[in-house]
Amino acid sequence: MADLELAFERAAEAIAPAVVSVISEQDAPSELPPWLQPLAPPRGGVVGMGSGVIIDEAGYILTNNHVVEGAKLLKVRLHDDRELHAEVVGVDPKTDLAVIRVRAEGLSAAPLYDGTELRVGQWVLAVGSPFGLSRTVTAGIVSATGRGSMGITDYGDFIQTDAAINRGNSGGPLIDLRGRVVGINTAIYSPNGGSSGIGFAIPAEMAKAVKQQLISHGRMRRGWLGVVMGELTEDLAASFAYEGEQGVLIDDVDPEGPGYRAGLRAGDIVARLDGEPVRDMADFRNTVAQSGPEVAVELEVWRGGSSQVMRVVLGVLPGSSDDEPRSPAPRLAAMDTTQPLGLKLRDPDERVRTQLGLGDQGGALVTAVEPGSIADEAGLRRGDVVIRVAGEAAGSASDTERRLESADLARGVRIRVQRGPYGHFAVLRRRAAPAS
Repeated sequence: MADLELAFERAAEAIAPAVVSVISEQDAPSELPPWLQPLAPPRGGVVGMGSGVIIDEAGYILTNNHVVEGAKLLKVRLHDDRELHAEVVGVDPKTDLAVIRVRAEGLSAAPLYDGTELRVGQWVLAVGSPFGLSRTVTAGIVSATGRGSMGITDYGDFIQTDAAINRGNSGGPLIDLRGRVVGINTAIYSPNGGSSGIGFAIPAEMAKAVKQQLISHGRMRRGWLGVVMGELTEDLAASFAYEGEQGVLIDDVDPEGPGYRAGLRAGDIVARLDGEPVRDMADFRNTVAQSGPEVAVELEVWRGGSSQVMRVVLGVLPGSSDDEPRSPAPRLAAMDTTQPLGLKLRDPDERVRTQLGLGDQGGALVTAVEPGSIADEAGLRRGDVVIRVAGEAAGSASDTERRLESADLARGVRIRVQRGPYGHFAVLRRRAAPAS
């Protein structure tokens, strides 16, 4: 116990000189009533408080984008209580990271840790200025790693911890017991605004890749493969005779993208990227993005019962707000025919064919999906067009119904649908009734 206590003390002591408070002044709301205006902050500003960590003795500080966003004036309070004006070097809202800079002598830096062996159950410390209380250290463990698709940021692969993180901790470091920065504290799960034992930090590996580009270019330039990814469910993996346990299904490929030029096609399953297993969609998307444009990557792809290796030179992710363009679902007409899987189908009219680029390939337009049905569980949506059933072209709504009625739903049948500008795979399968 004495050794553990000493480890906590040494870690907190090692990181302390590199941790700063970030003070931002922003415009105040103009609708203050007259009797409250004398209490407003000077110059009509409101003051926000966050944290940061010095990552370079030249004065570069890593923090969260939401800490500096909208700031008219930024100041940084150092460990020795010096207050310095700070400038924004670059921000990346998609990861909620930002780099700011101060100019001063005698700064202590804490470089981001390169290691990836962070383990669930490992002790960590969260350091920062919760509620404006600078030099605050809280302890906990790593509750989980690889928390992607949390809805916190566009690109996420978060470390989850029960070390107390509160408002004002944002942008501060999460460290291990050696005093190494393993993450940047970013968000909490809380029904009441305070710590509930679930906090999230951006892994140091991701933060390092972002901060290098922000310092060099002032912005992030992400790698782009030009594919639409789908979740590789057990049913879909079996339908492609895939022998692995992890990977990402390629639902569709942009014909103008680098993936298509390298030979990627819809129905491929990416099992490895640069020799490393692909864990899931979030992991694959993050790795491609962080690799950057004009970088060659090697993909191990499962296709047609065997693996092959492809080399792809990544492009630049288009600067849209949505990496996977979507088109609105077509407006639907009447004259539906009922299908027992929870689908209502009809033949797509000429306008729908033109909108989705179907040409003369036939297909069956989904006009309704019954909640809780087989189709609903498979993820089908109103506006999808079924274009293949069990690998065969769907000629019409009646043809699609006939094929689905004769399919072995106990084993599952793979279908392909057109969803907006891209295709999508799904498996329709009847689940076994639960044992009584």
